[in-house]
Amino acid sequence: MIVTCESCKTKFRLDPSLLKGPRAKVRCSRCGHTFRVAPPEEEVLIHIDLSEDALGQEEAAPSRIGTPAPPAPVRPGKQGPFRKIWVLILPLVLIVAGAVYFFSRSDSKPGSPSPPSSVEVKQPTVTILDSTQAYFLENSHAGQIFVVEGEVVNESPKPVSFVLLEGKLYKRDNKVGQSQRCYAGNAMNRKELAQLSVTDIQNHMMNREGKDLSNVNIQPSRRVPFMLVFHNLPEMDLLGDYSVEVVSAKLD
Repeated sequence: MIVTCESCKTKFRLDPSLLKGPRAKVRCSRCGHTFRVAPPEEEVLIHIDLSEDALGQEEAAPSRIGTPAPPAPVRPGKQGPFRKIWVLILPLVLIVAGAVYFFSRSDSKPGSPSPPSSVEVKQPTVTILDSTQAYFLENSHAGQIFVVEGEVVNESPKPVSFVLLEGKLYKRDNKVGQSQRCYAGNAMNRKELAQLSVTDIQNHMMNREGKDLSNVNIQPSRRVPFMLVFHNLPEMDLLGDYSVEVVSAKLD
């Protein structure tokens, strides 16, 4: 007969002829628990095909249940569809994870150039022509002024707008004595330069769009005039040279 421990549920094979009395006391050899087992009321011969698990169980001693039967071998079952998919995908996942780790380590090595944070915006090419000239003029409000006039040309393949220039007056010691800015397209004639106030002249120079929108949508190879006016000049003996450069321009 097969008995089961009431405590640890371990099953054992036991010869019923060894049991004494209607309820014999037995002890589990695995957990030590003591419990009573009743023998079968009558012996009936029944043919049972025992599985390998049952055949592998050992017989127990009459008053002490013997060593429990070894656990039944686990037979490989039929794999489900999800398990088959994971068996195929798992190697690919490991390969991709390894590649990501390798490239992340190589990118973080000291000395390796970091990728640019943003795409550089190409600056338009605007050039000052060599025809620039400078002269002194008497203004009715500010006295003597110094005028620099010339032309810029758009050498970019696309139209540009809002060309801004800066001029500097240098002293004989090559230090900057004055600086002045102007937008292209705001040329004035000599009569205006002689009669307008300094404020009006300044407003004319800083007209961003230029006179008649001449500083807007400047086509490639097109020329636009500019004019810089300096007032409140230092002593003539201290003046040395001047310079003009393009500060900025915007591609359309």
